[in-house]
Amino acid sequence: MAPGFVETDMTNEHLKSERGEAVRAQSPFHRVARPEEIAAAVHWLASPDAEWAAGTIVDLNGASYLRT
Repeated sequence: MAPGFVETDMTNEHLKSERGEAVRAQSPFHRVARPEEIAAAVHWLASPDAEWAAGTIVDLNGASYLRT
């Protein structure tokens, strides 16, 4: 699991600062992930439905790589 920025207690201070807008602008969704979105992906990977996903890295960054 390779999440990008996630809105948590640890990141709230950073996201409320002047830099927060720049962080959100990195994604075409113009926001950062919510913890439950990352948890849903982890839940799926732990399920039998994800058996074929063995050996993969799931990059959960809100497509921020499209804005570089």
